[in-house]
Amino acid sequence: MNFKIKSILITLCVLMTFNTYAVSFTADAVQIRGAEISHAKMFWHDGSVRFEYLDQGVAMVQIFDNANKKVIWLDAEKKVYIERELGDQQATPVTPKTANNYNPCDEFPDAECTRLKSAEINDRQTDKWLITFNVDNRDQHVFQWIDKKHQIVVRQENPDGSVLNVQILDDQEVNGRQVRKVDMMAVSPDGSSVHGIQWYDSELDIVVRQQADDGAIDELRNMKVEKVEAAMFAIPEGYRTVEAQLTDLNSKPAIIFGTTNNKKEAKNNNVDRDR
Repeated sequence: MNFKIKSILITLCVLMTFNTYAVSFTADAVQIRGAEISHAKMFWHDGSVRFEYLDQGVAMVQIFDNANKKVIWLDAEKKVYIERELGDQQATPVTPKTANNYNPCDEFPDAECTRLKSAEINDRQTDKWLITFNVDNRDQHVFQWIDKKHQIVVRQENPDGSVLNVQILDDQEVNGRQVRKVDMMAVSPDGSSVHGIQWYDSELDIVVRQQADDGAIDELRNMKVEKVEAAMFAIPEGYRTVEAQLTDLNSKPAIIFGTTNNKKEAKNNNVDRDR
């Protein structure tokens, strides 16, 4: 498989958080890196994601099966597949609908969390929390300001001096969808910073666009809320594993997954045999 295509799909999956109550939908997934623009058709259903795309002219499918923690590649031309365990960093984060009474200790069960007060910060009404971790028998304190409306972090101050600062702007529109804009700046203790922007769909509560300072963009276009069949996330009948097909050939690997055998390769093989 083309490494660039593979990295695109993983990036799109990893950086999008889907809520379990979001309905099924389809979209065109687009990644822009300078002059390079890559496309894939995306299908979402019950926490799993399917991408359909062309890899060097060959129709390919990649499935992130979160329920079974597997990633599957399908080569539609050769009717073969590769199946691997889905690593934690590749899995699509799927979270339940945010409760009205947010508690940071839901995410940090080993910490002690205390709601301090209501406060306005970054033009948002928030709840200020103190989160205490025990590290090497010493208390480490983290302060979080949680937006009352969207229940996300607006500001976080860490014991090492690093800070996360978030600006939220409601009532925006991206690709025909109503969204909220979330502008994030993470500042390290040495003063260096990382900046990024995400746009969350107001209906589905998912990230539909994100942009970095270097101009890199990941986004979903032409989104349609519609039924997506669960069968689209299973290995179709008649497909064989790449390993099984290679075993049947009982020779050097002749299948390059995701690419077609070309005449030049065949000619070179004939030359080797003649020798």
